[in-house]
Parts: sequence; structure tokens; C-alpha cells
Amino acid sequence: MIQISKSFVLSIFVLMVLAIYLFVTAPVPLKENELETFTLPIQVALQILEEENDVARNLYTKAIVGAGKKQQIKFDENWEDDDIIAGPLPAQFMKLTATSLEQSPVQLGLFLGSDYAINKANNFEGEQRKNFQQVRETRKPVFFYSPDAERFAYMAPDIASAKPCITCHNDHDESPKTDWKLNDVMGAATWTYPKDKVGYKELLDMMQALRAGFEFSYQAFLKEVSLMDNPPKIGDIWPKNGRYVPSVEAFMDELTSKSSSSSLKTLLLTTKVST
Repeated sequence: MIQISKSFVLSIFVLMVLAIYLFVTAPVPLKENELETFTLPIQVALQILEEENDVARNLYTKAIVGAGKKQQIKFDENWEDDDIIAGPLPAQFMKLTATSLEQSPVQLGLFLGSDYAINKANNFEGEQRKNFQQVRETRKPVFFYSPDAERFAYMAPDIASAKPCITCHNDHDESPKTDWKLNDVMGAATWTYPKDKVGYKELLDMMQALRAGFEFSYQAFLKEVSLMDNPPKIGDIWPKNGRYVPSVEAFMDELTSKSSSSSLKTLLLTTKVST
């Protein structure tokens, strides 16, 4: 007879809870004692967050910005100006997400930078620039500890996966580089956290804060949409099918369905159980 250890049973329980959580758009917050004190390296946790962020960024870029422009829905880098009614661009969508994270209780940092940034405040400097050169050369994430910030960092490549991204940068008057091509490494997303390990409850708190950030960013877009002349209809239909945009619920449902499988796969590959 095969003896099944307590740690195996608890690990399976943890993964079941995570699976349920990952595939529910607005899960009920977990209590501290609902997950045992399993831990995983912060590198894995930040990798999972970046994978979710990558899905959100691509979904917004292609399905909202790219398809929306074909329906004459406006997007502008100065969308926050009072005299401009337009949705935020993809990089600004991510910046809004980072702002939401800053306002949350979790100590999670997110920064989108480049060595050819249009906004000079987003230029990589010093240690970050050195690590980014490795990211550009290998096209793979880099994990390191930053003694100055006293934080662990996970830097992942930001690859030009959609035409709207390269067109915007190449046509911008202040862009320091105007020959971007699809699949170029345009920059990198850097995630930071002060601890080298996190428990699963802590990971779920981080994921919940990130998804709340996506919702915060998309709601900012919908607010601008509602102010437009001849605003697109908000509901369950996406702009590829006409002058429509999905509601925040429809957008988050699609995002959750696209990102959760990848997140769970990463957890399964990195969770060790014993029998």
C-alpha cells in the first residue's frame, strides 16, 4: 500500500485552493489559517505575476487599443489632460496598474523601463541598465538582489508583440528610436519585493492586488469612453465586432481565463510534494 504523507495531502489542498482562486474573477478573501505555511521562492512568485501582467498587457493592446482604433475609438498619451478625451495607451495602462499596486497594502513594486524611453523618467540607469542589457541579449528574465533598494527584483523583457506599439513609438516626435520592429525587446518590466520567500496566502494577496490593479486601469479607460462623442456601447461585445467595448466584468473574465492556466502551470512545476 502506498503511504501518502500529510505534506502531500496539504500540498494538494493548497493547489486546489489556488486553482479555484485563479479561475474566479472576484474570489472571497482567504483567512490566514485557510492555507498552511508552504512557501515558494520570490522569483517564482514574481514570475507568476509577470505572466499575468503580460496577458493583461497583450489583451489590452490587441483587443482594446488595436481593434478599438479601427472603430475610431481614440487613445492618446495625454489622455489625462482635461481637454483630451481618449483612452490610455498600453504603457500607461501598465503605469496605472503600478500606481494601484503602490496604493495597496502589499509591498510589491512594478516599473516599466527602457534604454530608449520616450519619457526620460523611464530610462534605466546604473544597475538596472546593466541587468537590462542581459535581458535584451538573452530575451530572458533576470533575477537579482538590489542592495540599494533592499529588494529582490525580477526583470522580464517587454517584447513588441503588436503593431500599435511599434507604430506609436516610431511615429512619436520625441522617440529616441524610430525603427522598432515586431518582436524587438523594447524595454523591461521590473518587479520588486523585500522578501526572498512568500507563503501561498501572501502570493494570493499579491495576485489579488495585481488583478485589482488591472481592474483599476480598465475602469479608467471606460471612464474616458463614456465621455466620448458617440461613445461605443459597453457590454459583452468587443471592438473587433464593431463600435463596442467590453464591460469591466467582461474584460476581467477574459483576462482571468487567459492568465490562470499559465499561472497554475507555473505553480505545479515549482511545487514539490512527497509521497
